Amino acid sequence: MPRLFWPLIIAVMVSACSSKPVESPERTEVEQYKQARESLEAKNYLTAIDSLKELEARFPYGTYAEQAQLDLIYAQFMSQDYPAAVVAAQRFIRSYPAHPSLDYALYMHGLSNYYLERGLFDNIMSTDKSSRDLSAARNAFEDFERLVNRFPDSDYAPDARSRMVFIRNQFAAQELHAARYYARRGAYIAAINRAQYVVRHYQGTPSVPEALAIMAKGYERINQPELADKSRRVLAQNWPDSDYMDDDRVTLSWWPDKDNGILSLLTFDLL
Repeated sequence: MPRLFWPLIIAVMVSACSSKPVESPERTEVEQYKQARESLEAKNYLTAIDSLKELEARFPYGTYAEQAQLDLIYAQFMSQDYPAAVVAAQRFIRSYPAHPSLDYALYMHGLSNYYLERGLFDNIMSTDKSSRDLSAARNAFEDFERLVNRFPDSDYAPDARSRMVFIRNQFAAQELHAARYYARRGAYIAAINRAQYVVRHYQGTPSVPEALAIMAKGYERINQPELADKSRRVLAQNWPDSDYMDDDRVTLSWWPDKDNGILSLLTFDLL
């Protein structure tokens, strides 16, 4: 009987060994990076992010380490993971302050901050952001400013300058939003101060004409006719066809009547 069982036992052992899966060798750095690039080109950004992170973990000082970090910034931005893109770009800027692609990292850092506060409906329609917190926009403005000051001839500088103009217009619009808020509640001095800030610090923005109109109406309300007339003349001379000028008189459709201050305050501007 033992002689009969030994061949059977050996056959079972051989079969078990042959059925064990053979582990494939780990990919080389070149193969790993090639796989990540293929995912990027196919717009499979989440797969590319995983491949790039694995490449960085396995080959932190490899040939493709720096390029992999740049690709990771791009992949995270395209997947709309803007906070992760900001962190990745910031890390690259700190790690490689003299890298030839530093202008790209600065641009992507600013671009990620630029889109950081975009909501769901911002991707569908244009929305007014003047009433929102613009802290991320301020960070984006500083990033773009660093880029154009340090790399004025960069390929990314023209777009950065255009976005700086747009962000600056948003800053001015936010100040006007506050000025309207104060004026509707009868806080005319506070409204005048906000409007003055726009005129002084945001020259060239579309908000300046309305800021001058607010100043003129505000000075009228606090019985400062000379200052009101000065604001009106500046508005009339520089923007004679403005919607805020009706013949020789300043007009604002939303400006509260004298008797509407308390009603507006109690109804939160509904009446």
